Amino acid sequence: MIELAPVYNKRAIYSQTRLDELGKRIITIPKISDYNHLTIFSAGSYARYEASEFSDIDIFLVCKQEREDLPKPHTSELRLFAELIKLADIMGFPEFSNDCEYLKILYSPQILKNMGSAIDDYENYFTMRMLLLLESRCLFDNDLYDEITKEIIKSYFIDYPDHEQTFQPVFLLNDICRFWKTLLMNYEHKRIGSVDTEIKKTKQKVRNYKLKFSRMTTCFATIAAICSYKIPVTQDKVIEQTRLTPRQRLESIPTRVPEAEEAVQEVLDRYSHFLDKTGLNTQDLENCFSDKAKRTEMFQDAAEYGSSMYRLLQVLDSCQTENFKFLRYLVI
Repeated sequence: MIELAPVYNKRAIYSQTRLDELGKRIITIPKISDYNHLTIFSAGSYARYEASEFSDIDIFLVCKQEREDLPKPHTSELRLFAELIKLADIMGFPEFSNDCEYLKILYSPQILKNMGSAIDDYENYFTMRMLLLLESRCLFDNDLYDEITKEIIKSYFIDYPDHEQTFQPVFLLNDICRFWKTLLMNYEHKRIGSVDTEIKKTKQKVRNYKLKFSRMTTCFATIAAICSYKIPVTQDKVIEQTRLTPRQRLESIPTRVPEAEEAVQEVLDRYSHFLDKTGLNTQDLENCFSDKAKRTEMFQDAAEYGSSMYRLLQVLDSCQTENFKFLRYLVI
């Protein structure tokens, strides 16, 4: 039986309480009525139920209509964004990242239409799609949120009718791996050409540390959970996993693959140490990375955590039938 460190329950209660309050306040926004087909969801630490009092809030907006079908879409967007910024200030959240760069409305018809294209990356559709599936919690219009989620998952199952007994979600697994690689590339891009002051170097190390834990877990806990099912893997099974947090996905694995319980326990134990260490304000956390000895220790923990996740994937792969050794598809 999986045992969880107290930090998991503490963070979950805090995250859920804040998200519930935010959702109730969003409903009261007057300009929300300008959109009849809009859903809003949170991603990041709050959606993973891992937030602390120092965590920022990531919000994404998805509309099922085409933008050109809306009256005065730009004006409506600006009014809605102003209300959301004001609401975040009232609730004491840190400012939206990068000067509100990601506070925009994306339109699901375009997201579905452009899957795999150059536009998919350019317009941020890919990132939104992955965050929706991998770490999201609905804040407004849960029915529409579920509907859009199911439509996106369906797009990964276009070949299912021809392979109902043997279907393997390779398209989806590859996209999750692509998202992980994209996160790594984005991190490296932000370092290129930056001014290498000690303050900037420290901030980069903090981002790197979090990448090696939270972002990696978001991707590979989902891969592990999906690959713990026997084939065929159906849409309903994937939908079931999207409704869980990454931690809950890990917890669910031994119910399908009992042999993986020890490996799952190790992953969760190591991740709880990450939550303990990152539950600090920005200055205190950065101070940890300014100290060489502490920094070395924390990055060693991150390396060992990555190894524990890989061992879990190896256990799951060894328990699969010969016709679906999923690690092979993650590499080639």
